Amino acid sequence: VDDRGGLKRTMLLKFTKTDTTKIKPTRLGFKVKGTPAASASSPIAFNPYPFMGPSLPYSWPRGFPIDQLQDNFEESERITDLDGAAMEVASIGVIQSLCDGDPDNDAIFRMTRPNSTRFTFQRSKESLPLVVPSNAYSPYNAQATTHLYRAFWGLYLPITVPGRVTDIWRSYITQRIMKDLGLYVVFTPPKVKHERSAHNYISDFAAELDLYAKTTKLLEHLDRWSSEANALPERILSLWKSLYEHDYVERQDVMAVKEWLDFLRMIGYEFPSIVDDRRTIDVPRVQPTLNGQPYRSFPYFDSKHNRERVSKLSRRNGHFSQQLTPAITWSDRPDSAIVKLIMMTMDEWPLIKSWIIYHGEVVGFENLYILDSSTDRRCLSFLRYARDILGVSVLFDDVNLNQLGGVLSSIAAHISGSSDFIIKVDTDEFLAIFDEESNDFSTSIAEYLSGFANDSNHPLCFEHNSRVGYIAQSEAQKSVCEVNIHSPPEKFPTLIAEADNVFKGVFNSKLPFEDININLGGHVGSNSRGTTRFAVFHFHSRCVELEAQSAKQACERHNFISPEDSKDTAISKMLKHSKCSVNDICKTCDWDSFRGASFHKMQFYTKWLACEELVREEYYGQTRTAHVGKQLAASKVSVALASTMKRSFEKFDL
Repeated sequence: VDDRGGLKRTMLLKFTKTDTTKIKPTRLGFKVKGTPAASASSPIAFNPYPFMGPSLPYSWPRGFPIDQLQDNFEESERITDLDGAAMEVASIGVIQSLCDGDPDNDAIFRMTRPNSTRFTFQRSKESLPLVVPSNAYSPYNAQATTHLYRAFWGLYLPITVPGRVTDIWRSYITQRIMKDLGLYVVFTPPKVKHERSAHNYISDFAAELDLYAKTTKLLEHLDRWSSEANALPERILSLWKSLYEHDYVERQDVMAVKEWLDFLRMIGYEFPSIVDDRRTIDVPRVQPTLNGQPYRSFPYFDSKHNRERVSKLSRRNGHFSQQLTPAITWSDRPDSAIVKLIMMTMDEWPLIKSWIIYHGEVVGFENLYILDSSTDRRCLSFLRYARDILGVSVLFDDVNLNQLGGVLSSIAAHISGSSDFIIKVDTDEFLAIFDEESNDFSTSIAEYLSGFANDSNHPLCFEHNSRVGYIAQSEAQKSVCEVNIHSPPEKFPTLIAEADNVFKGVFNSKLPFEDININLGGHVGSNSRGTTRFAVFHFHSRCVELEAQSAKQACERHNFISPEDSKDTAISKMLKHSKCSVNDICKTCDWDSFRGASFHKMQFYTKWLACEELVREEYYGQTRTAHVGKQLAASKVSVALASTMKRSFEKFDL
């Protein structure tokens, strides 16, 4: 648990099974609990390139020991799959971004490979970072590389070796010390493209001779080296002295490192502590996946109960991998109730940005799960930022809406062990709390959740499924839309009311999910009892063009129509689901005759195509009454929502 009372921030990534089977840091003098020891022949160097989708086969980064290449290529071919995992950001020391174009290869590669300056790595929306195995070493350079705070001491570049060697030596030396701190190196898909200036490859080759001749011996030396120094600065200096004694660097480097460490002390840098008990080192934890993309499901609060139900769901839904994660005792879990939100979206820019930033502030980014089918580059770019930086579980998948219920239920089952409640919401729905004193909505969700774990009388302590008790339906505003149809949701007034008895379900995570099929709206029926103070701002009605776009997407994803259909063809296809004819769409059509999933979307889009001007005229000035019960307050713009939105954007917007 972090200092905010929530779960520690984690990064979604991939790793080779080597990290939990063959390769283990036993030769460094320790063994991670519950893992087998490494054999004496386990490789020390790790080549990340084969696992990052390189356009050129048999490739390697500058600094990888060339005498190990043949074995490395054979070993890489034997590793046919990668595991999706999550690990604490605090356990990452260095992040190296790969590079497209002319990446940092050595002279041998450039002189022996055609198209070596037109090199790319996989950069799809599903691409994930790769963590280097815990006892291996990977060369990273001084380009597009980030040293996080706990590895800030590792920025020093040796000054007594050639320029083509210095950053590689630094990377290996830094990684040896990082192993005593429980820190990892992570390689990310390319974030930059390198257009390299002209080089003389023979000159580069000459400057790289130490890399070719000494790297394997250096890694063996680092692997054998140990120190009794208890303070990190003394241990770092001890390693550099050892490197000087074995002719890898010269005396000037030892003196410069001492000055560097003294300078860090002077500016107040806090050196991390050396890990005494290696069993406490964080390791990548395997997570459930959707089409190879992991999402967070740990730590379990109730190990046995949740393992049983996840196992059942995995057997029923074979497209989900069955991966179980460690449990924690109830006393170690957060004091507050953990609410996880599942949402599906497609090309809803910029609303998706508001949704993520707002909910990250009020319930935590690690509790957000998003299924996305977007093609809009703005959506994809922001969702990758949300996944890789903010910590949201984003799953890119173009699943058919008719199949989505099973997918939602499977995800819910996998994450239920690390949550208390699960709510399925839409992109235009913003979670809040109903304040009974002010008769208004509040965004202080944390207060409502506080104290849950240790208070049997907490209002959320019930043994059944419940539902969201309140709704604030938005009113479409022509004046706002005339300025900008993408105006933020807080610009629109909402009408506060009690929600009807089939509105959003608040699913109790203790109950088995294999018997529940979460529908697209997350609505709940007869299997729920009572209501909660959870409330939803529902910004369904904003600008008519947005509603038409949303309705069209829903109809296409249900296969009611095709993106290639003409207007007349689309109308004809949708009318087959009703008792209306083409002639009475805009006049006497009985819209209640439409039936089926998302039928209200089909109603709206059919009428929009047939009589757009009439729809525009009817749309503005009316309040949508779906799921609205007793009205509690007059329509108004929410000050609380606007204030929270402003605060969260200041924190997290790019």
